[in-house]
Amino acid sequence: MRFVRSPAAGLVIRHRPELTARQVLAAIDAHRENAGRGREHCEHWGPASSVSRILLTSGSTAWDLAVKWNHPRGARAAFAERWRGSRAARAVAGARRLASLGIAHPETWAIAERRPWGRVEESFLLTGFLPGSLPLPAAMPELLRDASRRRRVADALGRALGRLHAADLDHGDLKHSNLLVTADDDIALLDLDSLDPPKAPTWRRRVRALGQLEAYTRDLYPELPRSDRARVLRAYFREDPRCAGRREALLSDVEAWVAERLRRWEGRDRQLHIYYPLAPRPALPPTRVDVSPGSEAAVTTEEGRRCASH
Repeated sequence: MRFVRSPAAGLVIRHRPELTARQVLAAIDAHRENAGRGREHCEHWGPASSVSRILLTSGSTAWDLAVKWNHPRGARAAFAERWRGSRAARAVAGARRLASLGIAHPETWAIAERRPWGRVEESFLLTGFLPGSLPLPAAMPELLRDASRRRRVADALGRALGRLHAADLDHGDLKHSNLLVTADDDIALLDLDSLDPPKAPTWRRRVRALGQLEAYTRDLYPELPRSDRARVLRAYFREDPRCAGRREALLSDVEAWVAERLRRWEGRDRQLHIYYPLAPRPALPPTRVDVSPGSEAAVTTEEGRRCASH
């Protein structure tokens, strides 16, 4: 994938030739505005990052994008990212590692970094918004009503994680908001910066990956049948059978990990807990930005359209 390098507005932007630096900046500015208004205006909103769905339009052409802002995290993190790569750059490298594994993931359109004095203070990742996809928490109300779809998604989740571990890759943050349910009930992975540099799935990492998925499931969806959770495990061991001989030991350790995590979560404020920005809220409509030549990149949200109509 070829990228054009375009410094602009204090950012170092690398973008596909189909997008201009001005259009990338318009998408970034639209997301900054959403993030400044709070979590209710973002797909994801937390202390380390935030995400908006931005629809850029230019005449009959449109780019449906997810814009992720990796927020400034202080001088120490800024210097560290200068040497190991920004979170946005590592996400692009992680996506390349998935390309041959048949694991769905969003397509990269651009990254932008603010790099003063040898540091990376903040970075932005622009990826294609997968048509018809929903974050798993947003999709769950429908999946809970449709057993056949739920089984397909459970199988897809086990396959994706099994293929990842079979390729000696570990995703360090498999919370439910990092999993997209695609239009054909496949699972797409988000937050791919955790795949670079690659880390082999040690026993501890396997326990954490399976335990994290199970802990969120029990906490968020206690009504989910055990048979669906078992379907995830069957698909996982099918794709990566290396631990099949120690299945009982692995599941025992996973159970202990889940119990400890649920104990830690007791009594926390669910509304403020950063792992629940999308549950049980439905997906938001995109923020529309006109980037036609000569336009001022006007931002149009659903709220803005309602106000303009009065």
